Amino acid sequence: MGKRNKPRAGSMSFYPRVRAKNIVARFRSFGDEQKAKECKPLCYFAFKAGMVTIFAKNAKKKSSSYGQKIAVPATVIEAPDLKVVGARFYKEDQSVFKKSAVFEFTVFDKFLKKRVTGKKQKEKPNVEEVLKQKEKADSLRLLVSVNPKDTTIGQKKPHLLELPLSGSYEDQISYLKEKINKVITAEEVFKKDDLLDAKAVTIGHGFTGPVKRFGIKIERPKSQQIQRHVGCIGPWNPSTIMYTVPRAGQHGFYNRTTFNKKLLMIDKDAEKVLPKKGFKNYGIIKNNYFVVAGMIPGPVKRIVTLRKSIRKPKQRLEISEIENILKK
Repeated sequence: MGKRNKPRAGSMSFYPRVRAKNIVARFRSFGDEQKAKECKPLCYFAFKAGMVTIFAKNAKKKSSSYGQKIAVPATVIEAPDLKVVGARFYKEDQSVFKKSAVFEFTVFDKFLKKRVTGKKQKEKPNVEEVLKQKEKADSLRLLVSVNPKDTTIGQKKPHLLELPLSGSYEDQISYLKEKINKVITAEEVFKKDDLLDAKAVTIGHGFTGPVKRFGIKIERPKSQQIQRHVGCIGPWNPSTIMYTVPRAGQHGFYNRTTFNKKLLMIDKDAEKVLPKKGFKNYGIIKNNYFVVAGMIPGPVKRIVTLRKSIRKPKQRLEISEIENILKK
């Protein structure tokens, strides 16, 4: 008879289990892409719409199912265009350490100003006049607006976010002058078959007990009139409670990252992946969209941050000839 074994519930690799400070997750590093000479955006922001199942041929030669039809679960992420509305300038890239910018400017349109600050903008800043201060800084990040009104998620207030760039400081300024009051599309940042990292805030469950939070065993009914608690939280001597002991606390609404997700499709034709009644709890897709292999953290309508992968994949998904897409 095999030995009965139950591993501990609740991975210790995710400590501390604290509530996310912002609903928009952000990356602090971008690997070799950050050192590239070409000036280009290093990440993209999109909205999780739902999941589909893709049927395609397995193109991995050493696999036992090589050449056969396989099913790949995939996530559909709607990616509206990012409008460049300004920039923040930093000294020694202090944005990573949450330091304040040296200076910044934002060119609001008539809708963005009212939605973000509740006021109307009287005068638009002159970009050329602002850039005369560029010697005070040595790096910049674009300020982009992601307008949820272009989607069907129902949110009115647009997200105003920082978009990091690669390349030298002079190239970044040239890119800013070129793109100010214009849009950045999904095709400019990623291409088909890229490996991506996705970061988002998971579903929140509020304050919960140790049974739901860590999956511990419920005690028998006569156990001190309390069943949903830990049997022993620590010794009398030394009198201490280790951080590894399951305790009640915040459950969900965490920052989580998934690595090496293959980008299967970038498309505009929503009929290829959209169910007849639209995605459940999301609706229809009006913009460009990504189809990414595997699962992405967070509920539908949650904003997701995507970057090119910075880790070497242990296993690489290789498929060809997408035959069918099962719309859930």
